[in-house]
Amino acid sequence: MIKPESFLSAPIPGQSLTDTPRNYPWENPPQMADYQEVTKYYINRMANQDVMDDLAVLFEGGMPIAPFVESITTMGVMEGLHTVDVSLIVAPVLHAFIKAAMLEYGIDAKDDTYNPDRDPTEREKRRLMTAVQLALAAAEEENRTAETDPGVAILQQVSAILDAPSEDTTEEETDMQEAEPAAETPATPAPRGLMARGAM
Repeated sequence: MIKPESFLSAPIPGQSLTDTPRNYPWENPPQMADYQEVTKYYINRMANQDVMDDLAVLFEGGMPIAPFVESITTMGVMEGLHTVDVSLIVAPVLHAFIKAAMLEYGIDAKDDTYNPDRDPTEREKRRLMTAVQLALAAAEEENRTAETDPGVAILQQVSAILDAPSEDTTEEETDMQEAEPAAETPATPAPRGLMARGAM
């Protein structure tokens, strides 16, 4: 059930339309418009021994490639690097690149969490979050930080995306609220007159 205080602090409908235009990076023209340039950006960022070592820990821990690629491209859109449609074009290329790189490490990384009998749920999201936290813990033991190791920076970005509240949770809360029995209201008489429905 939605708490009253969280309901009152929520933005009102249309509030985003009253904000200062171009307030956020994604409201401005993207830094990169060409999908080839965006692909090179991500591959150059990941084609680093430190990054690959951290990703190997992540995928060996069971994280699938698809949610990871979706997380880093979503972060790119939020930072104003490129648009959503470019991320959809680039995602399969990054997926194939990571898959091939992990095979070099002897890791057969899973492609996706999708199960035709069961869609990914909050439980699956928690499992992915655990894999990321384990990889970050391993980096912390080796005294590697986001400032010194680009792989740790990518893991922290993925962690931030997975940690964000999902729309599914809000829908579940709304469904639960609708399921609660409503107070009985007295029956109102049917409208009558020339303009009433069914008067014809």
